[in-house]
Amino acid sequence: MLTSEATGPSVLICYSFRVDEKVDVLDELGRPTGEVVWKSEAHRRGLFHRCFHCWVAGEDGTGAYLLVQRRAAAKDTWPGYLDVTAAGHLRSGEGVFAGGLREVEEELRLRVEPGRLVSLGTRRIEQEISGGCDREFHDVFLLLDATPMSDLRLQEGEVEAVLRIGLDDVEALGADGSVPAKEYAAGEILATRVRLSDFVPNEDDYLRRVAGAARRVLAGAEPGRVF
Repeated sequence: MLTSEATGPSVLICYSFRVDEKVDVLDELGRPTGEVVWKSEAHRRGLFHRCFHCWVAGEDGTGAYLLVQRRAAAKDTWPGYLDVTAAGHLRSGEGVFAGGLREVEEELRLRVEPGRLVSLGTRRIEQEISGGCDREFHDVFLLLDATPMSDLRLQEGEVEAVLRIGLDDVEALGADGSVPAKEYAAGEILATRVRLSDFVPNEDDYLRRVAGAARRVLAGAEPGRVF
């Protein structure tokens, strides 16, 4: 397992816009089949492929928190929903760190060294989406980072906003009710409230499990078995 290092601000760099890309097809156990298809075709045909998920957490004078992103309105899947801080598909032949950290750079304009990532494991998901079925293996990581939301540069067409939610509030989210959050978008930080229904649907208590792992890592402990 990789361990977390410094939690200071990350270096900001330039990024590029994303287009449809070729991905490696996997079998039901996550093993490459040798087939390579466009991402859009993988979604249309319901083929398993690999993605990278990076959750950013931190702690300041007001307590521990988790950052989440609001997906852009132009996204093909789950537009406008709240989701993992930074994520994306691994291109064909691309390693998890090369591809995953490329996604973090593109979406948030953060450069992160691989040694700062804390592995939370791999999860398998199957979700019906418009025009197909999304079948993916997610390599999930946690990043402790103190970069202020206002210093992030969000990728146009991919990330609409970034929200800061206290870990206590994340863990309190249930089917009913809402919790306070701060949302950074278009150069402004505004107070808002979020509900569990605002997030991309998951059936494995994804958000709460990540929040628990973040709390343990922030306390200096190992995250334990998460996925």
